[in-house]
Amino acid sequence: MTSILLDLTDPLSPAQHSQLMAWLEEEIDAATRGTQFTLGVVSENPENWGATEPLCKPQDAASASALTQNVRLVGDRYRERFLAPLKANLEQMVSASGANSSPIMESLQALVSATPGFVTYEGPRRIVLVTDLLQHSDVLSFYRGGDWESFSNSGDYQRVGATLSNAQVQIYQLPRPAEGIRDMDAVEDFWLRYFERQGAQAPGVKRLGDL
Repeated sequence: MTSILLDLTDPLSPAQHSQLMAWLEEEIDAATRGTQFTLGVVSENPENWGATEPLCKPQDAASASALTQNVRLVGDRYRERFLAPLKANLEQMVSASGANSSPIMESLQALVSATPGFVTYEGPRRIVLVTDLLQHSDVLSFYRGGDWESFSNSGDYQRVGATLSNAQVQIYQLPRPAEGIRDMDAVEDFWLRYFERQGAQAPGVKRLGDL
């Protein structure tokens, strides 16, 4: 299972957009046959949280047998029933939301909870985050000086579950102006500890740039 969370409050430059779509298409290509994909967005409006309808990756033309299968038909079905709708959803969601808050943790848990079978699935699970990592909500805000210590000493800490046990995490980090952020090292430290608390594997990070 692969769930992709998009946190886009500011528009991407053309170079960043192209780079991001190339990386996400690589995620799709690298996934094994049968992988279930869902998408979600970070939004200040809880009504926008959740997951898109699942799309499962079928056989593609490259793995079809020319002796026993109609390779063209297999390829057409792959594109029409899986790749085209998934990429259309991505293109629609890779746009600026203009939000005044960024509840990353809350939106992530809503995506996971709304993805059929994700919480209980015992096979490989993967979380892909496209985000600047700058959590900003009533629960925790880096703009108000929040960090792991303040969060772990708050009552909200008990709301963190273990829904990502052994899940792989890939972060595509967006560059954002960090005015008001006292310590970016504390931001990165927070997410390492957060995913550790969730039981996930240590995240991999790639940074989108256009310079």
